[in-house]
Amino acid sequence: MCFRPADSQAATKQCPKCGAENGFFDAVCKECGEALPASGPKPMGAPGAPSAPAAPGAPGRPAAPGAPAAPGAPKAPGQK
Repeated sequence: MCFRPADSQAATKQCPKCGAENGFFDAVCKECGEALPASGPKPMGAPGAPSAPAAPGAPGRPAAPGAPAAPGAPKAPGQK
């Protein structure tokens, strides 16, 4: 499937910074050098539909182990 416009030579996009007309496949503006938005189809969703959930974040670094607890005094039998 091809997503190019019918006449790619006639298709242009406007620079968001200076407003100059640039070629459809240009990555930077020919007048001011500003990065141009990417060309291509935009993903479509159903109107009013929620967006896809974001991916979960990476797990954090595990915490360092603490110092071991000192042994307590022994308890007498029958005490808790």
